[in-house]
Amino acid sequence: MSAKSGKGRLRAKMQDDEQMRIQIDWLEPERRRAAFSFYKAFMPHARISKKEALCVAYLPESAGQIIAAARLRPIGPYRLLTGVLVHPKLRMQGLGSQLIQALRPELGLAPSYLLCEAALCYFYQRHGFATAQHPPAELSQLQRRYQEQDKALQLMQYFHKPPS
Repeated sequence: MSAKSGKGRLRAKMQDDEQMRIQIDWLEPERRRAAFSFYKAFMPHARISKKEALCVAYLPESAGQIIAAARLRPIGPYRLLTGVLVHPKLRMQGLGSQLIQALRPELGLAPSYLLCEAALCYFYQRHGFATAQHPPAELSQLQRRYQEQDKALQLMQYFHKPPS
């Protein structure tokens, strides 16, 4: 496997039986500049709050270039997984799954939820999320606000293992 970065380009070459391995780092507010740039480039509508925990992923040989990121936003006693993003040139290679796997310990610390498009529900179901049956009022209210903006997002809750 090889990955090269340079002047905004990122290339990855993998064998069919090989999976890229990522390194995860939780960034303190003073270390988030590169993450802001990553989100601005690939998810420009994202707004990163200082209250959110911000996780980024790198390929070990990419000299610290961010290839994926996710955020955990506190909402009362709950956590909302938001801003899950994999570099567009590296999607469909298992990096999103590795990122969610790396987040599992954090997701298990408090009741955790996410809002996602219907097309992504199956992906999140494979990683321990299920449609929230009795969501907290704070998260239901957030979902309604998105729906009022014509954003049909599914509210899902994290369970420590995929529901059967």
